[in-house]
Amino acid sequence: MSRAPARPSVPAPDVPLLVSLYALEISALLVTVALHKRVVARSLLSPDVAIFLIACLALVGAAALMIHRWRRARPRPLVFTVVLNVVPVLLLLVTGELAVRILSRPTPRGPVFMGTHLLPWKWSDVVAHNEALLHQAAISGSFLVPDELLGWAINPGRRTADRLYFSSVEGLRSPQPGVILRDRRARHRVALIGNSFTFGLEVSYEHSWGSRLERALGGDVQVLNFGVDGYGVDQAYLRYARDVRPWRPDVVIFGLITHDLFRSLAVYSFVSFPGWPFPFAKPRLVADGDRLVPLNVPLPSPRALLTARSVSELPFVEYDPGYREEDWAWHPLDQSYLYRFVASQYRRWSGRDARASDERVATLNREILRTFIREVRAAGSIPIVVYFPSRLDFRARTRRPGWRSLAQTMLREAGIPHTDLTTCLDGVDPAKRFGPGHYAPAGNAAVAECLRDDVRALLSAGP
Repeated sequence: MSRAPARPSVPAPDVPLLVSLYALEISALLVTVALHKRVVARSLLSPDVAIFLIACLALVGAAALMIHRWRRARPRPLVFTVVLNVVPVLLLLVTGELAVRILSRPTPRGPVFMGTHLLPWKWSDVVAHNEALLHQAAISGSFLVPDELLGWAINPGRRTADRLYFSSVEGLRSPQPGVILRDRRARHRVALIGNSFTFGLEVSYEHSWGSRLERALGGDVQVLNFGVDGYGVDQAYLRYARDVRPWRPDVVIFGLITHDLFRSLAVYSFVSFPGWPFPFAKPRLVADGDRLVPLNVPLPSPRALLTARSVSELPFVEYDPGYREEDWAWHPLDQSYLYRFVASQYRRWSGRDARASDERVATLNREILRTFIREVRAAGSIPIVVYFPSRLDFRARTRRPGWRSLAQTMLREAGIPHTDLTTCLDGVDPAKRFGPGHYAPAGNAAVAECLRDDVRALLSAGP
């Protein structure tokens, strides 16, 4: 009786060697990304340096274990172990590269995969996007225009294409284009400064809280809306100092959200906040003792910015916390979308730039608000600082009751007198509180109602 020939047995893999190979490859990738991102030039206490050091230790340990097992391994198990490592790695790399390339979403700032912008940026993409914005503005008539002090301001006597926003001859939000607000004689004037929440973005003039407040205060009070979309705390303060003070208002309301604090540290919104439709430079204030000094005023025009050959040529870009030189430097490995995704994830893991730490953000904005209050009082007016809770605030408070934003914490710890409208807006139906990104008509109505009595009392009492 004949026997079938025995099949050659499959050698068992060397598991420690296999693990060391995978560990070696992963740690080598992290070390490569860290060196690519110039991590060695940063503070020893920064998170990315810690990641780099851990990856280096893992690399050395994995290499030592691999060499040890390699010397002891027999030929057949050794070959099988290497195959078990190489084949899955190659399949993962090829599949991952195809997946990132196919599923990436193109944007004006480059591809985005799973919510992650694939670094590095291309300056040519930024230039093309901003040139398109300027071209469209030239065709349709821009509602915003460059300003050498503020970065941008409202174009006087304009209407937007959707006829939702109008500006007065003085460059303020108005019920109709080209009205002259200064001609109105009123016993009292209330001025509003701030960003898009002050301006009343996404609602008509009649539904904005500034217009509602004016109607609630009566015919002898004129409310002037100096709010401008995209402003930081610094720009709102400078808007007061140059444009509001000559009107000699009785009350000045300074509205802000938490994101305004971070805008104060930016020099170029399109660098710090990719995707923002503001192709302008903005002022950067620095504290000099008890004075605030504009670092980069007068500001260059948008056209001058777009003639720069690279982002590093932009004046004072090194002061912008959104700028990292390595985020714009291309490496041969960046031809791979998968590598760019891994490197971009590492950029997110490595921690926020120390230039935009909560402490620095709070310190600068605290000085700006204190200066604002001091100057308003010196001019014979009454300052009111108002905190607007954003949609993100309400989401955070739902998850963590008692949560406070950076702006709320800064205002309280600095002892800055302010009105926090969080409780006020809590009373609005959540479905009617916000529009796409800002307060809906019901939210604006609540703001006006909550401020009405306080403003009326201040007008009656006087400075």
